[in-house]
Amino acid sequence: MSVIKGLKDINALLDKPKYDSSGPKVRWVKLADGQSAKIRFAEELDSESAHYAEERGLSVVIAQHTNPKDYKRMAACTQESEGRCFACEMARKEPKAGWRSKLRFYCNVLVDDGLEDPYIAVWSQGVSKQSAFNTIREYALETGSISNLTWKLKRNGQGTETNYTLIPTGPDSEPYDWSTHEFHNLEKVVREIPYPEQESFYFGFDAPSVTSTNIDW
Repeated sequence: MSVIKGLKDINALLDKPKYDSSGPKVRWVKLADGQSAKIRFAEELDSESAHYAEERGLSVVIAQHTNPKDYKRMAACTQESEGRCFACEMARKEPKAGWRSKLRFYCNVLVDDGLEDPYIAVWSQGVSKQSAFNTIREYALETGSISNLTWKLKRNGQGTETNYTLIPTGPDSEPYDWSTHEFHNLEKVVREIPYPEQESFYFGFDAPSVTSTNIDW
C-alpha cells in the first residue's frame, strides 16, 4: 500500500503531469482528411517473403486495450504474457463498456508527403476485412511481398470515421537501399504495463511513463 503523508508530498502528487514525456518517442503517420502520400513498407508480413530482411524484421499485430473514456490510456493486453489483465477483467465485468481487446497492425513506413524530406514513421491500422490492413494482407498473399514497391496512401474522414485507401505501384526494378534509415521498435510502440499498475494506468491514478501516441483511426 502506498501511503502519502505531508502537504508537500500531497501537492507534488496532485501537481504531477498526467502524462510523463520520458517514454520512447514515436513518429506516427499523420495525414489530414483528403491528404495522400507515397509510402514504402520497411517490413514484410512474413519471414518467408522473398524480400524479407532480418535487420528490418517483421511488422506486428498487437492485442491492446483502451480505456473507453480516455483513448490515450492504451496498453498491450497482458493476459497471455502474465496470465492476467485488468482490462480483460473490466471487459468481463462490463461487457458492453468497450474494454475488450482489439487487434492492431503496426509497421514502419517511409513517408513521402511532398511537404518535407521522406521520413520513417509508424503506421497503425485495425485488423479487419474492412481496413486497409486487409488490402496489404491480400497483396502479400497474391504477390508474396509488400516492401518491394511504393504505395499511394490516402486518408478520408476524421476520428473514428477515418479510413485509408492503398494503391500499389509496379514492383521495384532494383532493390531499395534502406541502409540510411533508422526504424522504430515496433514491440515498444504500445506500452506493456505490469498487472499491479494497470488499474492506476487506465484510470489515471498514477502516471507511469507512456509511449506518446498519435494514432489516426
